[in-house]
Amino acid sequence: MAKRKKKSNVYFTKITDMAISAYNKIEDERFKREKIYLRFIYPAFMKLAENLINKVKPTYIDSTFVDLQSDLVTYLTERLNKFKPESGKAFSYYTRTSFNYLIAENQKAYAKLKLNLKEVNIDESRNILIEMHNADMRENLKEFMDAYIEFCYENLNYIFTNPVDIHVADSVLHIFESRENIEDFNKKSLYIFIRERTGYATTNITRVVKVLKQIYDERFILFEQSNHVNLPF
Repeated sequence: MAKRKKKSNVYFTKITDMAISAYNKIEDERFKREKIYLRFIYPAFMKLAENLINKVKPTYIDSTFVDLQSDLVTYLTERLNKFKPESGKAFSYYTRTSFNYLIAENQKAYAKLKLNLKEVNIDESRNILIEMHNADMRENLKEFMDAYIEFCYENLNYIFTNPVDIHVADSVLHIFESRENIEDFNKKSLYIFIRERTGYATTNITRVVKVLKQIYDERFILFEQSNHVNLPF
């Protein structure tokens, strides 16, 4: 008896890849972009989101399936310009992106749940002025980090030329984007998390992290000297 052929990802085809490339190239023709998106990209994103949500099962996210699917598709749509055809297949990129998004959102929801369960303590000795100053510093650092991540994404294919390094760097930057929960992990568990997402060895991850850290250190020195986040990244 002949073997049954393995089902392919018929909803995400070469035509989808071509549509994404075309969508990114015609930035000034809004009507044509929307037509391409609605006909070729949106249905693929919806099916991809459905499959990944069913696979990951992010139980801590307080949202209906439809709302979560919509949120994920919106997230993928916002990242259409992040995809670089020379880095690989769009299906692989957006599957990885979806997976990382769902994991990060589920961890964020879990952290919020734990926080809500804790008893709130009021400390009458709090120094409000110091807290306001610290809050301003945290906001500036957040803006700096956002700018740093954006710079790395936009220059990913110039910073790294090896497809393996690009893959690893993309996963590391995904974690940086979800850094609200990064304190829940130690260095070892973060490396394990990245290794599981990419399938590559710790040596590959270490090499990429060193490069990203060097860029971070260089940009942060400029940030400290200018005390202003709007640096020429």
